[in-house]
Amino acid sequence: MEIVVGALSGMVDALPGKLGELLEQEYALLSGVRGDVVFLQAELGSMRAAIHHCVSLDHPDTQTRAWIGRVRELAHDTEDWVDLFAIRVDAGAGASSSGFLAFFRRGVDKLRTLPARHDIANELQDLKQRVVELSALRNRYSGVPPVPEAARPVDPRLTALFVDPGSLVGLEGPVQELSKIVMDTEGCTDLKIVFIVGMAGAGKTTLANAFYRGLEVQNGFHCRAFVSVGQKPDLVRILSDIFSQLGERHRGGQDIHQVIGSIRNLLNDKRYLIVVDDLWSKEHWGTIRCCFPENNHGSRIITTTRNDTLPMDSYPVSKKIVHKIDRLSDADAKKLFLKKAFANEHACPQHLEDVFAQIMKRCCGLPLAVVNIASRLAHKQSRDEWEKLGLNSLCSSHSDGSDGLKQILNLSYHDLSPHLRTCLLYLSIFPENFEVDTERLVRRWIAEGFIAEVRSVSAEETARSYLSELISRNLVEPLDLNHDGVPRSCRVHPLIHDFIVCKSIEENFATLMDAQQQHVPDDSTIRRLSLRNSSKQGQPAVRNESMDLSHARSITVFGHANAAPQLTNLKVVRVLDLEGCDGPVCLDGLCKLVLLRYLSLRGTAASELPAAIGDLRCLETLDVRSTKVEEVPVSILRLENLMHLLAGSAKVPEGIVKMKALQTLSCGGTTKSSVNFIEEISKHDNLRELELYSDATETPGNKKRVMFPAHGFRSVKKLCIWCPSPLVTFEPNALPAVQVLELRFQKGLADGSSGVSGKENLSSLKHLLLEFEQNDAGAMATVNAVRNSPQAVLPDHLYIAIKVDGKSY
Repeated sequence: MEIVVGALSGMVDALPGKLGELLEQEYALLSGVRGDVVFLQAELGSMRAAIHHCVSLDHPDTQTRAWIGRVRELAHDTEDWVDLFAIRVDAGAGASSSGFLAFFRRGVDKLRTLPARHDIANELQDLKQRVVELSALRNRYSGVPPVPEAARPVDPRLTALFVDPGSLVGLEGPVQELSKIVMDTEGCTDLKIVFIVGMAGAGKTTLANAFYRGLEVQNGFHCRAFVSVGQKPDLVRILSDIFSQLGERHRGGQDIHQVIGSIRNLLNDKRYLIVVDDLWSKEHWGTIRCCFPENNHGSRIITTTRNDTLPMDSYPVSKKIVHKIDRLSDADAKKLFLKKAFANEHACPQHLEDVFAQIMKRCCGLPLAVVNIASRLAHKQSRDEWEKLGLNSLCSSHSDGSDGLKQILNLSYHDLSPHLRTCLLYLSIFPENFEVDTERLVRRWIAEGFIAEVRSVSAEETARSYLSELISRNLVEPLDLNHDGVPRSCRVHPLIHDFIVCKSIEENFATLMDAQQQHVPDDSTIRRLSLRNSSKQGQPAVRNESMDLSHARSITVFGHANAAPQLTNLKVVRVLDLEGCDGPVCLDGLCKLVLLRYLSLRGTAASELPAAIGDLRCLETLDVRSTKVEEVPVSILRLENLMHLLAGSAKVPEGIVKMKALQTLSCGGTTKSSVNFIEEISKHDNLRELELYSDATETPGNKKRVMFPAHGFRSVKKLCIWCPSPLVTFEPNALPAVQVLELRFQKGLADGSSGVSGKENLSSLKHLLLEFEQNDAGAMATVNAVRNSPQAVLPDHLYIAIKVDGKSY
């Protein structure tokens, strides 16, 4: 059992600062409370060193795991106490007044909140007592020795170095391709580096080794070497190994500079081939790279890495080749599985065919997964064994520390920084093979408090960089790339999903349940609940009234909305996500969720928002797109922290321009004139993205247009317009920062004119999407007008995508 401390480490790092901010507030703390807060702040600060030490442990002992688990629960409860504090004792409107009236109001408020203050003091005493107990426990176990080296499992990657070439499946083509890349000098004698990149278990080492071992003696290279690096390498030993393989006897006692010098002198006049397997760190690669001189003899270096960013160094592009390794085809994956499971390539027994198909789907062409599961099932004929060992390989009781696949994934997992581990674990909340919308994921990460504050960098930019790093490490798969290569959605490989679900359950990161379950899996405190309702739409889900959700920070429901728990039980919830749920949605008690930061009802049958939704003063994201909601309550204007108001075609109240925190707005205008609304919102200083549903239509003798005023929308970078007809005008100097413009219309104009004017005024435009639902003369007129626009009219470097009736042009 491994230990998950990513979320915990970041939380304990942040808590002393949050407690310090609490002390700086002008709240009237009861006697003794301020001192207890100071004590808690100091103790949690001292725990940070112990937590960070635990992060570095690959094999923590049982006592350490137990201590970490208790610290995790304490950290969660402390953060909940801090976040609820201000809300429960807020002095109210009188706090901003002055004079005798203000003094009188503050006195009344103190008396009114006195019971809450006593509860707060009692809760703080409980937290303090838990801290004292944990500190004593840490000191008691501080002398526990680490796990002996002999008890640690053997690195499963070793098998790839000694595999029989005749047993390989699906590598003939990749080996030939790699040979062509390496051996083809094309008249160039420069040193070239080939980076083989791919996800864990994709066969990078196997490919490099198959090529290396299959290389003929008379290959044009004077010398060659193959070394594996790993996460925590002894570089002197590795470089000494290279020196020995090159045919020279290594003298002991040399430091790393002497070894590098010896290798460079040896290779200076030779054509060499070096394979550097399993690279993790740019720093390690930089050191190893110093050994190899550029001697213009056509030398080659082959590296393998699961980190796509490793090749992105200062080395010239012309001298490096990135070879992305593909997964096995369906045919090769089946062939490899049958060869390992039955020692032949014959068909699977008929009674196992459906389970075999499910296993192949879960392996998804990943060679290590195919070999690992097939080896477990070798010569087994029982359907029950195939289901137990093949479909739940990483989380079943049959999976232990010697499991090669789990070890390989653990290496990638433990190489992540704590904040990236947390973000990866969060994907366990979504079902297997689920395509997660990037915006949804990023905003949920922020709402959960996973994103560290960085000066001059927005939380969303930081969150996107986290996702990019997970993608570059081949742990998350990007999907549906937009014009600049940023994914609109993502997902994880089924076996990685299985792995992070296992981690999530082990460390009580999230509780994953089917709505038909009668009981919670165990008696652990529920922090994040993911409910999957697999019943038919008309069949009611089982409501587990005994389930304690008072500590739940996020609730996510998939399937039918009747699986959603009663909102009155959710005291500290930050995320409520019912996106895509079928059936009626009950919002009773919604406005009591005082810590709620992310609320998504997108794609549900919700028809109305509570009038008091403005009471959710922590709310950062509200998404009611594709619902039956027609109008957003006026109380929304009180939400000072709301950054993303995604109302779809619903109307928003006047005065939206006063919401200074707003960065993303999707709406259908206001209940008054859309023209006035556009004029009003064009003055918003912080708006970055605008999605506008307009009712501008063409009527006989009249064309109601959507006008974007001059010098308006100065900060908007992305604009999307939904309109029945192409009646849009951009005045000079409008939208000076807009880079992406998406125009979606139902049909063209009856008179055959283009209908869109002023595109040339959008000086920063980089991407234009033009889409029509119907293929008519007016639609094609607009398309032709855009296509045939002179280069001088449209901005330089503009990428144009055109779709008409679902077809790209």
